[in-house]
Amino acid sequence: MLREIELANLRAALVTLRPGPAPTVTLSLPASKTDSGAQGVARSHACLCTEAPQPGCPVHAAWDQLVILKSRFGARFPGETPAAKLPLFPTLEGLPVTKRSFVETIVFAARLLQVPVVNREGTLRVTGHSLRPTGAQGLARLGLDVWAIQLIGRWGSTAVLGYVRESAAGPEAALARRAQSGRNLQELSAARR
Repeated sequence: MLREIELANLRAALVTLRPGPAPTVTLSLPASKTDSGAQGVARSHACLCTEAPQPGCPVHAAWDQLVILKSRFGARFPGETPAAKLPLFPTLEGLPVTKRSFVETIVFAARLLQVPVVNREGTLRVTGHSLRPTGAQGLARLGLDVWAIQLIGRWGSTAVLGYVRESAAGPEAALARRAQSGRNLQELSAARR
C-alpha cells in the first residue's frame, strides 16, 4: 500500500528479513506524505506460507527481490546487506526509477493481469496511486479490521473507509472471517459450492 513515489525512492537496505519458525519482513520508511517531521515508520509482515512459498507472501517477495538485486548488483552488497543507496526497485543500471517510470510499471502490470486501465468514460482506472486502494481492499477481503488496515497503510484520516466499504462485505471477506473462527479449508471449500 505504498505510494508510487515511496516505491521509487525505497532503498534495499531498508528491508530487514528475520528467518526462523515465524519469518517476518520489516520495511522501514524514513519519511512519507503523512510524516512531515520525517520521523519514519516501520511495518512488519509475517510469512503467509504454510508449507511451500506462496504467491503474495510478503516475506518471500522481499526475499526474492533481494536475491535478484544481489545477483545483478553483487558489488553493491558489502557483506550480506545491500549498500545504503541501492534502490529496492532499480533501473537495469541500478539507479533509482522516476515516479513516472514507476507509474508506467504499475499500468504495465495491470495490463499483463488483464485489468482494464481505462473506465467507460475514458479516464484512467489504474494510476500510481492504485496500489493503496487495491491493497486496502485486498486486506479487507482477507478479513482484516479497518483499524488494522488504516495502521498498516499509514492513513491519518478516514480515507481508507472509502476504499474498503464494499470489499469488507464481499464473499471473500465472509470466507476469511469463517477461517478466522476456526473452520478448516475443506469446510470453507464445501461451503462455497
